[in-house]
Amino acid sequence: MKKSVKKIFKFCAFAGIFIFGSEFLFSQESLDSVYAQIDLAFVEQSPENISKVLEKYSSSKDYYLYEAYTLKKTRQYVVENNLEFARDATLAVIDNNLENFDAVDLYSYIDRAILSEEAARRAEENRLRMEAERLAVLNERTKAKIAKSDTYSSVNTASGTSIYINQEKAFSSIDWNVSIGIADVLFQSVTKPDSYSSLKYGLSFGANLFYKTEEYIAGGEVFADFEMLTLGAGEQEIISTGKFVPMISFPSFNKNFFLRVGAAVQGLGAQTEVETGSVETFFSPVFGIGLFNMMLGSTAVDMYYDYYLGHFAYDDLKSSMEAGFSVMLPLTENERTRIGLKLGLVDTLFIKDEGIDNRAKGIISIGVGNVKN
Repeated sequence: MKKSVKKIFKFCAFAGIFIFGSEFLFSQESLDSVYAQIDLAFVEQSPENISKVLEKYSSSKDYYLYEAYTLKKTRQYVVENNLEFARDATLAVIDNNLENFDAVDLYSYIDRAILSEEAARRAEENRLRMEAERLAVLNERTKAKIAKSDTYSSVNTASGTSIYINQEKAFSSIDWNVSIGIADVLFQSVTKPDSYSSLKYGLSFGANLFYKTEEYIAGGEVFADFEMLTLGAGEQEIISTGKFVPMISFPSFNKNFFLRVGAAVQGLGAQTEVETGSVETFFSPVFGIGLFNMMLGSTAVDMYYDYYLGHFAYDDLKSSMEAGFSVMLPLTENERTRIGLKLGLVDTLFIKDEGIDNRAKGIISIGVGNVKN
């Protein structure tokens, strides 16, 4: 009897263990199968398939495990910054269980992150748009400025776009030239009180310097000559000139047009007591206009007109003025420096109470200057 009871007890125990183990193994196999389906839906990034899997097993006693696994996978996508899919995956959990507050909190967090990211993206787009508009306006201004300049040319590339090429050989904010007059020939003509004329030879020196900016060009002229040798008829008078004339130009109007304000002296030294009617040494402020640094091909051209206000201080003078013209013909040139032959004409006119004193000069100089920009 006791042996029978023992056998029955062992059989029941064995049967219980077998049934429990089988159920455990089946349950574990079921969890792995559902997890695999959820993994596949995440690989496909399909919120619809996630929702279908959760809906299919919503009545399972292990459903809370499926939700927790789904949210765990979702958080990985949040870390990877795949916020759009992570939000949709979280919404699939909420659609199947509105009371999953962990899912609701995660959805709110992801939604705020997306809104913040969109705001930052819109701000960056606005910044880029404003920068593009600023550059477009700047480019238009630059093109307009280049179009007005004579130092650039437009060239079409193979792609059809246009580029601008600076034609200047070298750029410098300074223009300068120096000339040594090897022949300064003056012809003087006086009409009253007696008609008188003379021809004289001398030497000269001249220099111009200009500093250039976009708003203005400022510079000045220095000139001096000394005619001491009388050729042929004429008295032994020495005629000299000295002047310093600052100048300014405004490129917005014309870069070659200059206003001139300075001072000059026209000297007369007599080695004879013969009265020739020549105007004595004359000091005067200078007001004038000029065209400088004009280029005709490789030839530089300058011209000016100056009015001498000093005549108001002399009783026997009604007016006085001077005009000049010069060209520089290049002889040799490198990238920055030009050496040439400078030919000039200068006429100084004194209108007296009676008659005139006119002094016309022809000047041949050796000139050195930088290549004009």
